[in-house]
Amino acid sequence: MAADFDHLLTRNEQLRLDAAMQKLAGTAAPSAPAAPAPTEYEEHVWLAQQQDPGAILKLVVACRLTGDVDLARLAGAVRDVVRAWPDLNSRFRFSEDGELHKRQAGEEGRFLRLIRAETREQALALILNRQGVSWNSESEPPFEALVIACPQETLLALIAHRILDEVAPVEKLLRALADAYAGRPVPSAQHVKAGVRGVGPAARETSAMLPGWMRRSANTITGHGAGGDVAPIPGLAGRCSARVNMDRLTGLEPGAPDRKILAHFAARFAGYLSALSGRGEIDLLLATGELADPPPELVDPGLPVLTIAGHGQTETMVGAILEHLGQAGAASPGLRADKGGRPTLTVSWLGDPADKLRIAGVAVERLPLPTLEDRPDLALAIGRDAQGGIVVELVTGQGLSPHIGPVLLERFLAWLDQGDVALPGLSSMVVELAQGPASAPAEELATDAVTALILAEFRTALNTPELRPEDDFFDHGGHSLIATRIIGRLLSQHGIEVHFNDLFSYPSAAALARKARRIGEANSEPVRAEVIEEAPSAPLSLAQASLWKAYAAFGFNEIFNLPFALDFLGPVDEALYGRAFTDVLERHPGLRSLFRQEGDAVLQQVVPASELSRYKWFWTSAESDGVERRDEALHHFDLTKELPFRLRFLIDPATGRQVLSFLFHHIVLDEWSVNLMMDEIAYCYRVRAAGGMPVWSDAPAPFHEFARLQDAAGVDQKHLGYWTDMLYGAPKPQPILLRQDRVEPAGEEASAAGGWVEFKLGREATEGLYALAKQSSASLFNVVYAGIAASLRELGSLTELVVGTSASGRSDAAFFDTVGYFTTVVAHRIRFDEAMSLGGLVGLVRNTINESLPSSEIPIDLVEEALGMTPGRDHLFEVFIQIHAKNKLNGELALPDGRSIAFRQVDPERHESMLGLHFEVMEEADLAGERSIRVLMSYRSEHYGPQEVERITATTSAVFALMGRDNGAQVRLAELGTHLPQG
Repeated sequence: MAADFDHLLTRNEQLRLDAAMQKLAGTAAPSAPAAPAPTEYEEHVWLAQQQDPGAILKLVVACRLTGDVDLARLAGAVRDVVRAWPDLNSRFRFSEDGELHKRQAGEEGRFLRLIRAETREQALALILNRQGVSWNSESEPPFEALVIACPQETLLALIAHRILDEVAPVEKLLRALADAYAGRPVPSAQHVKAGVRGVGPAARETSAMLPGWMRRSANTITGHGAGGDVAPIPGLAGRCSARVNMDRLTGLEPGAPDRKILAHFAARFAGYLSALSGRGEIDLLLATGELADPPPELVDPGLPVLTIAGHGQTETMVGAILEHLGQAGAASPGLRADKGGRPTLTVSWLGDPADKLRIAGVAVERLPLPTLEDRPDLALAIGRDAQGGIVVELVTGQGLSPHIGPVLLERFLAWLDQGDVALPGLSSMVVELAQGPASAPAEELATDAVTALILAEFRTALNTPELRPEDDFFDHGGHSLIATRIIGRLLSQHGIEVHFNDLFSYPSAAALARKARRIGEANSEPVRAEVIEEAPSAPLSLAQASLWKAYAAFGFNEIFNLPFALDFLGPVDEALYGRAFTDVLERHPGLRSLFRQEGDAVLQQVVPASELSRYKWFWTSAESDGVERRDEALHHFDLTKELPFRLRFLIDPATGRQVLSFLFHHIVLDEWSVNLMMDEIAYCYRVRAAGGMPVWSDAPAPFHEFARLQDAAGVDQKHLGYWTDMLYGAPKPQPILLRQDRVEPAGEEASAAGGWVEFKLGREATEGLYALAKQSSASLFNVVYAGIAASLRELGSLTELVVGTSASGRSDAAFFDTVGYFTTVVAHRIRFDEAMSLGGLVGLVRNTINESLPSSEIPIDLVEEALGMTPGRDHLFEVFIQIHAKNKLNGELALPDGRSIAFRQVDPERHESMLGLHFEVMEEADLAGERSIRVLMSYRSEHYGPQEVERITATTSAVFALMGRDNGAQVRLAELGTHLPQG
């Protein structure tokens, strides 16, 4: 909307403005000193905004200026005030050390906009648009002034984030602008803490027991008039006002002071509300001296609260209110712990900006506006107009009908004269607060607020604060695991449902918002155990239990070792690295677990952090003479006595560099957890290198809680049924190609013997596959999965193929930051159609995977058992495909002095394979940032010999190259062989 109105000034106005700015530049104040630490109030507001990025926490004060208004002088006054009050242009950043830092940005950024608008309606729309823009605290100022030139008037709008309430109250801001405009010195900003309350917006909390007919419905009403059709703007709180003749009021003497007027109207409106709702008691939240709307209802003690009998005598209520106002400066009784089903009314005094913004030769008039800031259901403001008359203003919150305000105010004024006969006839119909407003359809959610919510999740998950609403999620590093996290957080934190297919098809925040659907209220707090246990035990999770069955079937050997290795390209402090990893161990109790059998059950027992020193799990390179990386990779864990990880530094004899053998048992770690862990190790290493200790902003839910919750919930039979329906009657797994020199294994021990090969795609094929993914609204994984499936179909003349793959297993956002083993193995049944193109197969794979994700917490062994298969002997698939998307085993350790130590993953050797064919697609980037795709293929030797392995790798590589070429995705499966090299 800003682009529609941000017109240029006239040439003469621009020349005057440039001249004024040049003059001001010559007297610019010196650079500001370092900013003070954020106050407690600022920290509270910042946290409230981060917890609900879509919440509007901006107040707006707008004035109409007429007379001899000098635009350049007014713009200069804004700049002078910002120089004198550097908090107006501050930035807030939450660092890795767990602290909120504040920076005063001088004149950096855009805090002033000079705009020409043809009509007042255009100008007001622009003001509301700017109020609704989400605030990026790291890069944008919390204050913005709009100077809008209209044909017959100038509008001045000050938009201030609530984080400024303490340091830049509106009254003083307007006075400072007046001083700067007049050429007087601008007083230095003073912290004004009186009247500033604790923060935490009520997110459209509705007053209890209001009549149901007042509530917002799912219907949109469009008004038709001479000015055209007008529909209410979604998310807007309404504002209306009326002038009241003092002669019509009884009980209020002429010349009554402001406080008495406020108390009188508060009492009368409380009586009106009591009659309207049929409730005897009303809660009043009282504020005085307000030029702008009071802050949203706050969590901390703040606005004085008074419960009065709405049917009582007016004089009694006025006396009680006056007495309460007199005590407001003392200890406030705070908010109600129990609202008791009472309607709530917020009451404040309506200040006049003209009293503060006094400009010679300019008439200043307050411009009442609706607001996007969340407001309580009913807020009454009383003030005086320029002629000394009484103005009554009513703001109706987003929970009420957008059309209700004028009706309520009109009936109130009639009620003052006529009593209860003036009330609407449906006042006896009430609804409980728990029912809430009717759910809005999906179309109504496609608003700037929902876009801002999604954008905030994108920015956080991708660590890309500059991401814009129209930017593509996948172009900025997004992939399926990150998508899982975002979709889960949108649902759990904001009550917004987004489907995987929608995210792939509409990968920008702006486009995805139009597909969002609200399905319930947000869950702000994860389910957590009430008692923090130092050494808890828990059953295995479903995924762990599935892995344990296979582990037992292979004789508890090394089949589930994860032998990571890191090659450090610069010298690393080994002891410091061990200390950093200890910090991570203390944070994630699931890593420091032992496993024991109790009857038929296996339990995981957390080792207290204080007892870690009893276990040997870390070796420096000086302790590792004669040890080879392969020896570590084949270490046999005794999980009843050993911690399930080993860190050993080695010296690579070929390069002389340090290599870290980073061995884990799979039972405590999945790929999602690896990325979490590597980020946290890097943070701890940097902090420890600087002589500090890590400070965490949160405590992730421990893995044993997840295991307990899942064990208590049991198996979701509906989800299990999804898999059995899909896989019933699927062909039994068999080798894709019959091994020509097949040798029967000597025994069961030999059956897992295997090898591995790798091949790397050329740059043209790599970029072509990325382009195909974007064109198909798919992920790179969908594309390579389809390419491998097409290759195997061609080699084996298959009509269908069951493919195993992994799913994150993390459907509960409370455990997104938990390190543990959540991953499940799932199987997809892919039916080939000869007429289908390679691009069509990509779409089929994409839809199959995305539609299965809601049921992906069911491990494969439970599906096999439900299908009547014998665990440990019968299996559903021969082929397994997975992707390692930009894993963080390639990265760097940042040092306090700005240097860094790069490290790269060393591929492990593979000597065993549980599966016939196991494809691992490595999505990588070199030090220059050039992306590449590498494929590792492990195979079971009893199924595939050298000839078969060569045919599979050659065909798969050729299919990838074909798919990456122009029009290659249009090739039909029936003719695929004619496009591949022969022989």
